[in-house]
Amino acid sequence: AVTCIQFSPDSSKILTGGHDSTCREFGLLASRMLKEFRGHNSYVNCCSYVLLPPSVAGVGNNGSSRHGGDGRFLAVVTASADGSVRLWDGRTAEPIREITPPIPTTVTAVVHDKDSIVRSKSVHTVVHLHSQANAMVVVPRCDRAYLMSYSGEVLRTYVRDDVQGSEFLAAVVGSSERYLFVAADDGKCVVFDIHTGKVEKIIRSFAEDCSSGGRSGKACDISGLVCHPHRGFIGGYSSDKGQKRGILGLWK
Repeated sequence: AVTCIQFSPDSSKILTGGHDSTCREFGLLASRMLKEFRGHNSYVNCCSYVLLPPSVAGVGNNGSSRHGGDGRFLAVVTASADGSVRLWDGRTAEPIREITPPIPTTVTAVVHDKDSIVRSKSVHTVVHLHSQANAMVVVPRCDRAYLMSYSGEVLRTYVRDDVQGSEFLAAVVGSSERYLFVAADDGKCVVFDIHTGKVEKIIRSFAEDCSSGGRSGKACDISGLVCHPHRGFIGGYSSDKGQKRGILGLWK
């Protein structure tokens, strides 16, 4: 099954991640698979293209995966239920670097993959920032998120100040790249200031309103968050079978 998808910067290709631990690239005009990125040990939850300076990607200035005329390197970034984030050469599909966020050792979620049951610290979201050069937001299923460099250095940690132990289920960065919105397993949405790491706001009825419009009183776990690129809207949705299908809760 396909778990995630993204277009390439020139819209000529798409990346997909799947339950078989593999990320694949397809050509839209060719209508065929172009390459595979193999190395994860469990589900690929997130996949994306990113243009980086060669020095940040860890390749020489003569890297052949440059995109356009600015000398930047086209990389692919994947995040998995095996607890790792991987950086790949976008042209050759060769691995460049594996990054492991410092997820607390108390996290022991069980993830089923095609071969075994893996005790996993799943990473479900990676967001690349333009406002902070060469930085990405990495969100595992635990009680904290991280601002990290592409070399694996933790630049900032985002932790709730109202409760301990609540797991982050989904996340998105606002269009202004000032705020990080995180849906937690207690039904709340926590809004962090990306630059300071402080909690700016907590939306307490978020999961309930996104699951049923606030009418049933039942809060389902949020499966994903989306952000409108221009209007400042945040949307939350759930794949919980107990809710009415097709509901997208919007917040401004």
